[in-house]
Amino acid sequence: MRAYRNLLKQLSEDAPEKLTRLPAEFLAAQTRWLLERDEIYVLEQVNKYVPVMAELSTEAVAGAADRALERGVVDDFCFLYAHLPPTGRPAPTRIDRACARLARRGNAGGIEQIIAATGVRPALDEETVLRSYNVLVAAGRLGAVDYMRQLSGIPVRFDADAAATGIRALLASGRHGPLRKLARLADVEVHLDAREIHRAVAEAVTDGTLHELAAALACLRPSPRIEGFTAVFRRLVSEARFAELPALFTVFADADWQALDARMWRRLLTSGSAPAVRFAFERCDDAELLAQQAPDAYALGVSSGDRVLVGLACERGGLPLRTEDARVLLADALEDGDARWLDFVAARLTALPAADPDRAQLYLARQAATRPQRVQRDAEALGVSSNPEVGAWLLALAEGRHEVALAGLGDATAHPVAALVAHLPDPADPADLTADGARAS
Repeated sequence: MRAYRNLLKQLSEDAPEKLTRLPAEFLAAQTRWLLERDEIYVLEQVNKYVPVMAELSTEAVAGAADRALERGVVDDFCFLYAHLPPTGRPAPTRIDRACARLARRGNAGGIEQIIAATGVRPALDEETVLRSYNVLVAAGRLGAVDYMRQLSGIPVRFDADAAATGIRALLASGRHGPLRKLARLADVEVHLDAREIHRAVAEAVTDGTLHELAAALACLRPSPRIEGFTAVFRRLVSEARFAELPALFTVFADADWQALDARMWRRLLTSGSAPAVRFAFERCDDAELLAQQAPDAYALGVSSGDRVLVGLACERGGLPLRTEDARVLLADALEDGDARWLDFVAARLTALPAADPDRAQLYLARQAATRPQRVQRDAEALGVSSNPEVGAWLLALAEGRHEVALAGLGDATAHPVAALVAHLPDPADPADLTADGARAS
């Protein structure tokens, strides 16, 4: 009865030692009642302290597991499944159908739980997966989107409406990194209300994430701007948060450049924040001040990997580019396909520093896709011979196109890692291929 259900729940939470002193007949009767009424949470809590599941019939537990699976109550199903013998467990086809329903609802976490509990990897059709992408994108759950992609192997596509809804959800929850990623992925116009932006700015100022918010808003189309610069500027200055000032000039339409006097420019240049110092080197007209701060800006750019700041310190501060610093920064520049940095280094040094062969081939593959006229010249500057097949394979790996990357190369001997991949056994579960850390949750 319900009164005893409440009693067992309270005891399991507040006084579990008393559960062990209840009469066995009473516990047996009440656990049968809990199972029949699908009160699985309470049953699970009681079972932590008294092994009541062992006294329940396999048929009754199997029936409750089937009901939980049909209703999509994943926690209940996984608990019951663990207490069933192999012969009493649901058929894989039933688990498939249940996972398809979960996918359509965007419950990627539930699918992940079921796979972990049962070892059954569902075969989801394209229509189901595409619907799950729309639901998950609209909720701003980009990690879950990538989990579904890895599970199904179906490329990610989603509707403009789902993207717009997801952008609003991410903005409202202050998740600026995923917001920036979705804005870049979605070719969609989103017209945000000024109240939404004001609320997000107020929260970002409180949280100290104004720079991240400004970067995300700059990726939207059209990039939204609001008014109210002066009040926020005064607050940041009063709190000596000078490194956050540049973000205001992205967010506010009424930003006042006259507010950045000589004292403010110096504060920005000495803030120790690479984005703030870079902003000052881009915007400040005081050549003498920039020359004074150039050595510190150069060192900050090298230590933070900010190639743009290093370039500005050289160009506007009159500093030479050191070969060792160029070598350190060249590695990431090649991975990013940064042709401008390559040109910058080539114009200042007699020869480019030695480049990692794999990074060089990846860089050349990126150039071949966007600026093929550069490939031969850049290959000569880097001192390598272009290998389009290896470059395309590395590019597929870098972009997460697993189905291409894991296929290896036509000539496996062309690259030692490709040769290893060619001889790897097929994974038992593609859902385990989570190199980028994607999780359903």
